[in-house]
Amino acid sequence: MSGQTSAPTPITRRGAIPTNVVTYKGRRIPARIDPEARVAYIVEIMSTSFATKEHHITLCLRDESDTLLTQNNLPSKVYNHDVLKLVPSAATEALVVITSLRSSARRGSLADSNLDLPTSSDGIPLKLALFNLQKYIKEEDFAVEFMLKGGMKMLVRLLERHEGGLGGNSLAYALQGIRGILEFESGWGELSDQFIDRMLNLVITASQPNVLKPATAIIRKLVISSPQLNAKDNNLAGLKMPVTPYGQTKKDRKGKSKEVTQVNQYGFDRIYNRIKYVVGDDDGTDHRGISGVELFFKVVVKRLEGTGDLELVAQSLGLINSCLRSGHQENSKQYPELVDLLERLSIRRYVSRLMPTSSNNVVEPQILTFQARYGVILQNTRLRPVRPGSTPVQEKMLRELWEYGRLGQPEQPSPGQMRKTGMARTAAGWKRIGLCQDGEEEAGFLMELEMFRDVGELGLESLHYFATHEDNFYNLIMEQQAKPAERRCPIGKASSECVKILCEHYKISQAGHHSPANFQLFLLNFSKLHQLVLRFFMRMWQESASQTPDFPKVSFLVRSQIRLSLSDEGNKTWLNLEQDFLDTEYRTIRDRQMELLEKEDGMMSRYGVRELRDKLGREGYEVLSEQRIGCMLQGGWFNSALLNVPGISSSVRPNAQKPLRFMRLSLNRKVIAWDQFSHRIENPSFEFLRERLDIASISSVRLQTGCAVNSRSPNLVSKLSFSIMGEGETSLLDLDAIHAAQMAEWTDGIRVLRGEGGMSSKESADYIHILAELALKVRLLDITGDGVEIPEKITFGAAPQSVDFVFAK
Repeated sequence: MSGQTSAPTPITRRGAIPTNVVTYKGRRIPARIDPEARVAYIVEIMSTSFATKEHHITLCLRDESDTLLTQNNLPSKVYNHDVLKLVPSAATEALVVITSLRSSARRGSLADSNLDLPTSSDGIPLKLALFNLQKYIKEEDFAVEFMLKGGMKMLVRLLERHEGGLGGNSLAYALQGIRGILEFESGWGELSDQFIDRMLNLVITASQPNVLKPATAIIRKLVISSPQLNAKDNNLAGLKMPVTPYGQTKKDRKGKSKEVTQVNQYGFDRIYNRIKYVVGDDDGTDHRGISGVELFFKVVVKRLEGTGDLELVAQSLGLINSCLRSGHQENSKQYPELVDLLERLSIRRYVSRLMPTSSNNVVEPQILTFQARYGVILQNTRLRPVRPGSTPVQEKMLRELWEYGRLGQPEQPSPGQMRKTGMARTAAGWKRIGLCQDGEEEAGFLMELEMFRDVGELGLESLHYFATHEDNFYNLIMEQQAKPAERRCPIGKASSECVKILCEHYKISQAGHHSPANFQLFLLNFSKLHQLVLRFFMRMWQESASQTPDFPKVSFLVRSQIRLSLSDEGNKTWLNLEQDFLDTEYRTIRDRQMELLEKEDGMMSRYGVRELRDKLGREGYEVLSEQRIGCMLQGGWFNSALLNVPGISSSVRPNAQKPLRFMRLSLNRKVIAWDQFSHRIENPSFEFLRERLDIASISSVRLQTGCAVNSRSPNLVSKLSFSIMGEGETSLLDLDAIHAAQMAEWTDGIRVLRGEGGMSSKESADYIHILAELALKVRLLDITGDGVEIPEKITFGAAPQSVDFVFAK
């Protein structure tokens, strides 16, 4: 590289070196830069050319958007003729910020931080220092120097101040700085309970979105940093490991790192306990205990509809998702309390209202994640046994179910007896709604323990909702009692069957492993959906003139109708669903399912087979996850994409002369390397690719955002296009896949690597279903080939009285 006194004419013939203009304090020098030269050498030469007073080691090169020049992006900056500027290095900027923070820490008030004058030639106003902090904190050199000099401790102390502390944009810049530092493993040890309380107070009292977003993100980061979740692997997903001054990373050092341990000392329980002591107003009201938690989450939930800032909505819902996920995975005793609280705050209603306007934006992934978390809640409720003697809520529901159905009064009661309470619940009463079958003897509360064995508390809740929301529930019972015994529809048994069918349709048992691909409005209203399905079950029973032995056939009709009606759930309303279930004629449904009914032998609906299918589905998910990551390790060719969706800004401009992009995942699964090409070559290696994209910097994947750069229809959005999103509405890379399978491989692979709940594309769901069904058929060959009967329930005999026995062959 050589300095020039005047701008040279660009050389375009093959092998020529492009020309860049380098600026320094208003001066400009055209320079020819070797794209394979060391960046440190280029900086040294430019420092000599400008005759800078600063030593070249304290300087660096940046482009006009302040992107640091590195070995990875140097070739693209040279080829694109970007204007570069010689400025202080990241480490130098960090020292200047440290000086300003140290000076400000000595003052009693920071309210006038925007008017601060530097106290020395090296200092800058505090507001400018904090602005530079949030601007450069993602750069490793800046972060390492900042933390080594104690900057994190000083920044935390400034933020802990309630009186005379930071405010306005200065506060927002400081929070963004903390948010950036938490992406590294160092610095976590400085976060005290006082700092956490300050963040919680900001979440519920601040009004500026630029303060609320980073404060919410910080709490969210602390919630998912659990000692239990990361005990086996100290290297948290998405955390960077900065290089130490001795050239080693934290992972390279022997023994357990103190900093790594500090990362994992937070989690749901610690943050939840701090929330309990948050005071939200100054009127003297005591908000301690559960009221503090209710105040906090009431503000967060209300924020889902009270703002037009989509990123703030996404962060608020993401915080709720993180609390639900960490609380469940930590097996916290406070998790049920959180679930009950969110239910009282009508969280599902707020999320349902977001769905119509949140397709393909930053809120969509959080809604899908919430659906998965709600599926986990339903599964936990289903697994929770009915124990009315020890659970007051279950006792209350059983008592109200008994009273609404007037199950203790076989004859029409007098007006004074219609709401009589305290009546003993008997098997004869439960038998009237099909919860106690013939031949079962009364056994007090033991009888009630068995009624909902397969569906647990979820079955009781669903039947209770049906009884309390169905206007003619008592009339339905009396209508069944008027029929011969074999023609009566067992309402309780049908209710449990509907619960099982819906759980299987939504794959509730697998909800914690992956997020759904589409919005599921009806799932969020599970009790109302169950009510609709149960009414359909009873209508099919009546119109088909079914008898007790026909119960499995009616169940299969209901299962098929659910599969058909909910197949396109994202494009249906409640009115459409009610028409499907309540207005469709039985003859239409029967003709459509007759062939399937003739082939169905009932085996696939057995409990043991369903459990095996769920297990194989989870195994299939793990296999496909590794396959997706394997495809990313092999690399793939894409078309460069041009954004066509408003509201998204691209950080990498497509080059029409190089319309192809190749991407490959690193072996440690933390970095994606990519580069642009004019034509296809043999798949390049990871080291050959110049550009780098950290997995930790990816916030989400947005689908259908643009079209190929040389498309003949530039105004049409390609169905195979997707954008890898960074902070806010900024796209890190825009691509157009060659085919749908490739798009599913990479978009789902990125979601798996980010730990967002897993794969969500239709292609992946179909593959998992195929793998599970094939594996199920293979597993069943040994059983069905020999005509072995699969039992509905397995009974265990009494334990041996002694050890004086042998096993028969």
